[in-house]
Amino acid sequence: LVIPDIDLEIASQLLISAITIGLIGFTEAISVAKAIAAQTRQRLDPNQGLVGQGLANITASLFQGYAVSGSFSRSAINLSAGAKTGFAAIASGLVVMLTLLFLTPLLYHLPQPTLAAVIMLAVFNLIKFKPIKYAWRVQKHDAVVAVITFILTLALAPHLELSILVGVILSMALYIYRTMRPRIAILSMRQDGTLADAEANILQTCPKMSIIRFDGPLFFANTGYFEEKVLERVASKPDLKFIIIDAEGINEIDATGEEMLHQLAVRLNSLDIEFLFCRTKKQVMDIFLRTGFASEPWLDHFLHTEHQAIRFALSKLERCDEADKCPLCTAASTK
Repeated sequence: LVIPDIDLEIASQLLISAITIGLIGFTEAISVAKAIAAQTRQRLDPNQGLVGQGLANITASLFQGYAVSGSFSRSAINLSAGAKTGFAAIASGLVVMLTLLFLTPLLYHLPQPTLAAVIMLAVFNLIKFKPIKYAWRVQKHDAVVAVITFILTLALAPHLELSILVGVILSMALYIYRTMRPRIAILSMRQDGTLADAEANILQTCPKMSIIRFDGPLFFANTGYFEEKVLERVASKPDLKFIIIDAEGINEIDATGEEMLHQLAVRLNSLDIEFLFCRTKKQVMDIFLRTGFASEPWLDHFLHTEHQAIRFALSKLERCDEADKCPLCTAASTK
């Protein structure tokens, strides 16, 4: 048992490497755990696994041991041998210790291909192509990342951490790419009084009022895209007087997103275009209240439902030039 010396200079040099090793080790362990849990139909708790792995690494550091993580090959062999509980790892460790102490001379001349065949036979059961096919049907990008990670795992063996790191980076990059350009729908009213995507349902829109639904979190990576789409709508509708943001799809907003909305509201107000919000979620509304955006003079611009927002806008609008055809004006006149 050795208590390591704490040297801040050395610790700062090792910090990035330690974070990388910890991330890759946890990713490797959770990957094989998910594969095994899918076969055994057990519930997997990633947080418990992370805590256990952290405690194991802290203990290993006191004995000058290597970083601890889950093993694809040994876990697969344990599963194929019928292991059910964590006691199998203790038994396996004891057998390895006894083998190193007493049986090493007998196993020294055993050909490595023989050992490789045992490991490959166990690992083959963990390879599943159906999830990749399913991912291709859902999102082709996810399937491509899975195939790339699988190929790199074979090409870079035994350095599995490199292929896992590439997979993690590609997954994060895809997530950022998708959230940079989330779906934005222009809504209009159907004959039954419900709002729907005007383009998908071939609905006419009001020339003086636009209802926009943003499906995704509003943060620094997509605020420019959101602002661009709103200004495009303003440019395409010369008589536009109201923009209603259906905020039900916005479940998170950061400082950049809030600042953009506030400045955009002021900018549109100078063009005699009012900015309304409806169906804003509590966590987003709390941020608007803390920053003062949902206070005077914008307090009455936050409404509970789309119909309230439409009625608020129509109460301030003159009669629409195409009132007989405009679904929003027609719906208001019949209520």
